[in-house]
Amino acid sequence: MARIALVSVTLNAVNPMTRYFQEKKPEWQIRNYLDSYLLDKVKEEGGINDSSMKRMFDMLATACEDGADGVLLTCTIFSPYARLFSRLLSKPVICPDQAMLKQVAAKEGKTAILCTFTGTVETTRNLYYSCCRELGREETVDMVVLPEAYEAINRGDGETFDRIIREKIAELDGSYDQLVLAQISMARAAAGIKTSHATIYTSPDSACEALKEAIEDNR
Repeated sequence: MARIALVSVTLNAVNPMTRYFQEKKPEWQIRNYLDSYLLDKVKEEGGINDSSMKRMFDMLATACEDGADGVLLTCTIFSPYARLFSRLLSKPVICPDQAMLKQVAAKEGKTAILCTFTGTVETTRNLYYSCCRELGREETVDMVVLPEAYEAINRGDGETFDRIIREKIAELDGSYDQLVLAQISMARAAAGIKTSHATIYTSPDSACEALKEAIEDNR
């Protein structure tokens, strides 16, 4: 049995990721660490600074201290620091989006990444490009932002959130080979949806596999 720490800044990531593990990895013990103000803090202060980095690192260090075998950092904004966190801490720190983007970067064809939060666009694009560079692939991607979906989920309207994402998937289906749903909260919208051309990628699947490999490598 593995002990997994979910380190998050919003319940929009906690709930779907927890449900995913309960369904796919019921043998894993899940512990949640949440700082629901941290995302707002980063937005208010115009980016990550010493204070916000300390708050995040404290959560990660506490999770390792509490005996986690692996840590899943669900916040896209802090994804670029995951490898650094892993080097500084005793346990592997994995970001769902980073694992997914590396998988997608290896694919041929045209890719679009769908985001609901404008603040994650640049971070996600840069992460994808870094994966492309590692694999020697062309650094090209289209970013599609759905701010109305973000507004819907923040007011608790999950039905509208899912509908907006599904409608955009249907709209883009014939124009892309890969459609990437950047945030964990978007995965539910893709459940059961059928596309005629594009392959849909969601972060929970990639995160689960990457976390499993990282824990085994760390033992």
